[in-house]
Amino acid sequence: MQKKNENKQSSEKYLRIVIVFLESVGFVILLYLLVLPIYPKIIYKLFYQKNIKVEEAQNVEVAKKELQDLRNSFPESDYSVSKNRLIISKIGVNAPIIESKSEQYGLSKGSWRVPESSTPDRGGNTVLTGHRFKYLPPNNLTFYLFNELAKGDLVSLIWDNKDYIYRIRETKIVAATELSIMNRSDDSILTMFTCDPIYSTKNRLVVIADLLEQR
Repeated sequence: MQKKNENKQSSEKYLRIVIVFLESVGFVILLYLLVLPIYPKIIYKLFYQKNIKVEEAQNVEVAKKELQDLRNSFPESDYSVSKNRLIISKIGVNAPIIESKSEQYGLSKGSWRVPESSTPDRGGNTVLTGHRFKYLPPNNLTFYLFNELAKGDLVSLIWDNKDYIYRIRETKIVAATELSIMNRSDDSILTMFTCDPIYSTKNRLVVIADLLEQR
């Protein structure tokens, strides 16, 4: 009888430990889900906003140096998905540009080039899009901080091993059904868009930039 009681107490103790463990795991997951959506904003306020001055975000020479440093520091493995890259240092974006007929695949890997649009080497309107947010550890693949971009800021592309530097001329919000942003252009421009507001596909936050330099 005594042994039976001891076994029962042992089982109850083990059960309590399991319950406490599961509650702890649940709390950590809940905290993760609550903090993760605002984490990029916190990092931007603490680091990017303080360290990147307006004149640096709009300085062509700074952009050139960043591209050179990027080429020197990136291991070959980082280009395994695509050697074409989109770089927006002001908001921490350094994403592969994906060539695919599948929007879902393209967005899952980085910044997707809309197939019907042009490419930097051909001039015209190159159109790129990316997810605003994904439930992943904050990374350089999403356009979470697109709303922080302003007229005059620089955006860089590496395309077919050549560098392209663009200057933002306009940011705007349009309806998700607005297709004019895909229109062809006689000028060499870069059009980028993502969802707005965050967690909604109601509108598109659009950033349009003019080609400044190619090398």
